[in-house]
Amino acid sequence: MRLCTTIPRFCAALALALALSACSPSVAPLYRDYEVEAPSAEASDDVYTRIRVALTDAGWELRPTDVPNVVSTAPRQTDNWGLYRTEVALDVAPVGEHHVRVFFHPVRYSVLGGRSKLSYLGSGLRRALLPDLNASFARQGFVVLGTPRERDEESVEG
Repeated sequence: MRLCTTIPRFCAALALALALSACSPSVAPLYRDYEVEAPSAEASDDVYTRIRVALTDAGWELRPTDVPNVVSTAPRQTDNWGLYRTEVALDVAPVGEHHVRVFFHPVRYSVLGGRSKLSYLGSGLRRALLPDLNASFARQGFVVLGTPRERDEESVEG
């Protein structure tokens, strides 16, 4: 008799778990890769100059950094939901001679004074940040490679 009450509970818990997993956020790592192509006629030969121009064109304010091979930006507010706001800063570094990696540093600030670093780029942050950034980098001769997962998906689908 006990088995008759256990199976429906198990099925209900399984159905609830499946429903909740479909609502989980789409996560992405805190970086994007770009391939360095030959500069266009109006772009500089220096990769660091091209990075600075791309970031400035995308609306980011550059800030000094202690690391000579990284271009950093000041934090920029991406959204404000009343109870919290999210600010993102960027670090851009050449990786070898043919690639550039953009690191995102998102931080969520609560109205109560709390601060927490976000461990992934949610879809809202990606929509707020990537279109302008990708377009500016493309104008400077950088090709969007995305993340390893995105590259793997493209190679499987294509």
